[in-house]
Amino acid sequence: MTGPVGEDGVEITVQRIGADEGARLRRVRLDAIVDSPGEFTTRLEAAEARPQAAWDRVAEAHSAADDQATWFAEVGGETAGMISAFRTDDGAVTMTSLWSAPGFRRMGVADQLVSAVRDWARAAGATELRQWLVERNAHARAFHDALGFVPTGAERPFEPHPALREVELRLALR
Repeated sequence: MTGPVGEDGVEITVQRIGADEGARLRRVRLDAIVDSPGEFTTRLEAAEARPQAAWDRVAEAHSAADDQATWFAEVGGETAGMISAFRTDDGAVTMTSLWSAPGFRRMGVADQLVSAVRDWARAAGATELRQWLVERNAHARAFHDALGFVPTGAERPFEPHPALREVELRLALR
């Protein structure tokens, strides 16, 4: 999926992860955790300690599975963001790991990533998208609100910081 966005017509390309992109997945995931350590459930130390073979297995699985996937966004040949998603037993798709690299924010990268998940979810017959957000992340909440996500009313402690709360949002797919 490619589309011009932004005032200067920047091309954003979103592609599903390739089976051989475990090293890229590791690099981008570590960049995301370093950039936004309070927004992801995985701690940096745990992600760094994960063997490369584990990253390779995830990339391979997410490249072709019907129930889980990861996408990367690129701008000018650079990785600009990522998102993962998985199908749930109740007909929904839950998005995870949405992240835009700092130099590519407010360019439409996150919009394009969510659009890729939305297309995948619709093709799979999903009824809605879901996303858990740390309650205090006003920027992420505003982004999801603008896309039409609404609260489900579900909340839970945010691991690894249980003093914080996560809220679940949903977007009906029509």
